[in-house]
Amino acid sequence: HTRFRTIPDYSVIEACGHHILCVGGAISIDRVWRLMKMLRSPGASYYWEDEALQYNVALLDEISEAGIPIDTVVTHTAPSFCELQEKSGITAWSMRDARLQHDCAFEREQMDLLLHYLQRNNFPITHWFYGHFHQSWCNEIDGILFRMLGIMEMQELR
Repeated sequence: HTRFRTIPDYSVIEACGHHILCVGGAISIDRVWRLMKMLRSPGASYYWEDEALQYNVALLDEISEAGIPIDTVVTHTAPSFCELQEKSGITAWSMRDARLQHDCAFEREQMDLLLHYLQRNNFPITHWFYGHFHQSWCNEIDGILFRMLGIMEMQELR
């Protein structure tokens, strides 16, 4: 994909007058299946041990100290109060993965910490985009427009 490139977590992109904080990572609810598939197909990449979100205060502190006015956040998953509240199929996958529900709840708590850090440090956040749940949803909460993007959905930031 010539128009796409990967960037490290906690990168800030400046585009169209916006400062966009990018933080990837999220739990694959089918990670047990993905690991089994990798065992059967050596060399294939179906799962990454470090796929989970990493909340990193040190990197946030660097951004804060640099005075970068982040107004938009793009993450893979979302804070705990955003939709979807439960990922489709998680109950069935949990029967094969004892820590799955705990790990998913923990990652949403980490997103809450990210949001609280940004609010506590007076970043002018107006938009937050995420897509982990493969559906569309949008709601303004406490002055921030949270937008879950479905598969292949694009959203123009104005």
